[in-house]
Amino acid sequence: MNHKDITPQGLTLYPNNHPSYRIHKALPAGIGVMSAIAALSSLATAEESGGVAKLWDLATLHKDDTNPILQEFKLRGRYHGQYHIVDGGQDTEDNWEDRRFRFGFDAKMFDKKVEVRADFQSNDGFRDVYDGLVDAYVKWKPSDSFAVTVGRMKPQIGYYDFLQSTNAQPTFERSQIFNQLSIDRAAGISLEGKFDFFTWQAGVYSNAIDADRNDFDQAFGEFNGGWSTTLGVGYDFSKALDVKKADFRIDWLHSERDPEAGVLNRYEDVISSTFWVQDGLWSAVAEGFYATGGQGTDGDVFGGFLQGTYDVIPKKLQLVGRYSFAYGDGDRSLRRQTRYESFVVDGRGNQYQAFYLGGQYFINGDKLKFLAGAEYADLSGGPSGLGYDGVTYLTGVRFSF
Repeated sequence: MNHKDITPQGLTLYPNNHPSYRIHKALPAGIGVMSAIAALSSLATAEESGGVAKLWDLATLHKDDTNPILQEFKLRGRYHGQYHIVDGGQDTEDNWEDRRFRFGFDAKMFDKKVEVRADFQSNDGFRDVYDGLVDAYVKWKPSDSFAVTVGRMKPQIGYYDFLQSTNAQPTFERSQIFNQLSIDRAAGISLEGKFDFFTWQAGVYSNAIDADRNDFDQAFGEFNGGWSTTLGVGYDFSKALDVKKADFRIDWLHSERDPEAGVLNRYEDVISSTFWVQDGLWSAVAEGFYATGGQGTDGDVFGGFLQGTYDVIPKKLQLVGRYSFAYGDGDRSLRRQTRYESFVVDGRGNQYQAFYLGGQYFINGDKLKFLAGAEYADLSGGPSGLGYDGVTYLTGVRFSF
């Protein structure tokens, strides 16, 4: 269709690459978020007096510091829903996605020196109520400066983009370079400690996670896909810079890289470096990754992102901007973003850049907020027809307790 058509009902249809088509596709998302914000404006007013925040207290089922065994038991959960429009030039796609739905519990025991966490997830559209464990671990903290964690957890790499909760992140998705690395939760043991302004970590993890996530017996894997180790060190610069937060951290992950494993199976070595500063109404993050030891098309990759936030209205309205980049050793070494660029192209190349601009509106901090944003991305340097140049528009809600 190279021209607009008039339907029998009098509606105008445009081809996918027509500017009016993209505007019409974006309007429902923007109108939906504005309507939701307006409908919940009364909640924002109530939150100022503490009314909304008190609802989250209902998740704490037990709290008694005098109890010698169990001091606290609370439910935990989250729902992340988002609507996306991908305009990839040659093709477009849009849909609502139940991005994350999780439910579980936290417990603090034995003078709060032992913490237990367990939660599971559903999948998009709630086709399966149980779609696998997320976190399932026990953390022992004999002192404020040392902790041991055993169970299914996040490997200690990517201090900002991976280790921080998605509830608190101001963008919809992690950076392309991190999603490139095939890193996810795994069963293992980690040690963490701090001394003065220094922090350190070390861990050992199993690479084997069964592909059938609905099989509870395989939630921790079969321990036959090789092992990974992590080492890292950090330093707190907040006092030196006279700011609220100034964390520097560098981490290294080494994997035996079994291609048959479910996670940690793409590169032998990954190094991440993070500098995260926050003070007053603003924050800034610079994080980089370097991965080597892949095979085939998985050549060495290097990339990172620069991200900043600014509170236009303190604790209510925040703007966020992010610039991401990545370079690969090989014309197919870089992959497009899994969400949502892969919906319109199976992109490969060796250069990737993306610009994200958006905002957050808080009802109860990161526990209930609305987000909206757009990201332009360009993937080039690969075989003809596998590149990507387009924009993803996103609106959504984040709810957690």
